[in-house]
Amino acid sequence: MYDVVIIGGGAAGVGCGITLASANGKFEWAKNKRYLILDANESDLEKASLYNVPVFDYGISGENAIKQMKDHLSFFPSIEFKDDHVLSITGGRGDFTIHTSSANYKADIIVLATGMHKFDIEGLDVEITTHDKVMKPGKIKIEHINNRVTDGIYVAGLASGVKTMYLIAAGDGTKVACDIFEEWTGKLAVSHDSVKDAIC
Repeated sequence: MYDVVIIGGGAAGVGCGITLASANGKFEWAKNKRYLILDANESDLEKASLYNVPVFDYGISGENAIKQMKDHLSFFPSIEFKDDHVLSITGGRGDFTIHTSSANYKADIIVLATGMHKFDIEGLDVEITTHDKVMKPGKIKIEHINNRVTDGIYVAGLASGVKTMYLIAAGDGTKVACDIFEEWTGKLAVSHDSVKDAIC
């Protein structure tokens, strides 16, 4: 059983996952929480070159950026990253089952960081509309209120309708992680880089 399963391992998914996992060694409420990122290797980042993202070397290929992101995740023992394709999700808050090409996973909370090209996961009652902050036609977003789709399901990154910039997508994933912290703590919460208590 995972506390949060994130579907999509691009900027938003990894941004969300690292933020969640970074709280585990700092706060009692995060102790023993477990996270999983499931990624089907379909991120737009795979085909990109990054020139305006200060956390990466100038002109880094998307492929190498993703490798660095995965390497960064390895510093956090509470999170796993698996290459797998999600087919369907059943159940509800506290008892989701994620059915993939190779296994089933249980989760309390789901984060959809599936991008703007399609949404083909069966079993979820989500509303798909037009992504109106992108210059290419035919792109989609998942309807939400403040990144919450329904109880226990969040959406992050391009799937939430944000603009197609790495830092915006990563920031949206980070914001969703902080929203989940607020669910758990009942108050404003963040996880700063400092090891000191960062609850606001």
